[in-house]
Amino acid sequence: MNQFLNKKIRVNAISPGPIKTPLTEQDNKEMQKLIDEYIENTVPMKRWGEAEEVAKAVLFLASDDSSYMTASEIRVDGGLSEI
Repeated sequence: MNQFLNKKIRVNAISPGPIKTPLTEQDNKEMQKLIDEYIENTVPMKRWGEAEEVAKAVLFLASDDSSYMTASEIRVDGGLSEI
């Protein structure tokens, strides 16, 4: 880790949960309904995440607001990793 810090490089991670994107959309409406119900029953926040929510976490890490953070993980998963 010191080799990065000596070069003023911070290393952090974003761990997204199920995020609604065009790749998660199904052409089969019945299959989409089953997947949506699974997400609602599995994720503590009862919904898909949005790409914008992940983007906000990335922007935070890229900003000066996170200047004292390194070796951190930000979970953007609706609480899924806590269960």
